[in-house]
Amino acid sequence: MAQSRSAIMGWCLVAACVLAIPVGLMSKPAAHTDEKAETEESSPFNSIANKDRIQVVKLYGMIVDDADAGSLFSGGRTTESVRKKLRKALKDDHVKAILLRINSPGGTIGMSQELYSTVLELKAKGKPVVVSMGDLAASGGYYVASASDHIFAEPGTLTGSIGVIMHLLNWQETEKKIGLQPNVIKSGAFKDIGSADRPMTPEERDMLQKLIMDSYDQFVTAVAKGRSMDKQAVKTLADGRIYSGNQALKNKLVDELGGYDDALAYTQKKCREKYSLDKDLRVDDGNSSSEFLTTLLSSMSEPGSGSQGAAGLLKGLIPNSFNPAFNKVPLWMME
Repeated sequence: MAQSRSAIMGWCLVAACVLAIPVGLMSKPAAHTDEKAETEESSPFNSIANKDRIQVVKLYGMIVDDADAGSLFSGGRTTESVRKKLRKALKDDHVKAILLRINSPGGTIGMSQELYSTVLELKAKGKPVVVSMGDLAASGGYYVASASDHIFAEPGTLTGSIGVIMHLLNWQETEKKIGLQPNVIKSGAFKDIGSADRPMTPEERDMLQKLIMDSYDQFVTAVAKGRSMDKQAVKTLADGRIYSGNQALKNKLVDELGGYDDALAYTQKKCREKYSLDKDLRVDDGNSSSEFLTTLLSSMSEPGSGSQGAAGLLKGLIPNSFNPAFNKVPLWMME
């Protein structure tokens, strides 16, 4: 019965949103005949999905394996949304280049590596990938950026922070004060490694340090490969410190100073040269008024649609920040 109500409510929301769009369109004055072509081109229902274009993908916030990547309020900028967009661009022959806008402090190692690998795949397929850094593109954010063909940063952008960190706490003394006595039953000596209930042993610390250094070496190797730099040269820069855009340029961590518009102009120039074009390509930045409708309809087309699909749509209408799982901080981070 609950699923039935969710299904009805979900379809009502879809209907309401679909009906709301024509109302907005009808409120606009009729276009002059001479502007007909331009109006049709800019119509939210005249999708550019089947036209050659530059795809803008925005990587904002923490790079994590999102617990809920379907929220409509996320603007399609969750890590999972970004991963899907990059994979889709990889298979879409109409996507001629990707402009990746990054504003991220970093995140988990696995997801940073997955995005890095996808960028390499795009390049291998002959699709130029240009990065535009916003306020911050550090650690995992820089990891992903380093795989691109060309990186733009503002002079005041914060980037770098090449390194890996693990956060651990010990509240044993606090437990003693309030009378708590933990009891642990484990299958092996290291099953509770990093426990907050007891001091870390030298053997455990050595084990975790080796784990961190192995991940660090992967990071350095990836940056060296992506930036065509000597690995040892990268290591001299990779002590965790952050750099301004100016400093990053001097250290060859970025290619050019400039903002989003500069990065887009560069991408257009590369596309004209690569594809022998006499004019700029269309740009799909995901900001068209059809984006919301597309997200709604795709939510209903996911596997298990119907009552489950409607329930999924309702879940998608809730901002990620309202989801308790969204606020969990991973233990093992690039940040």
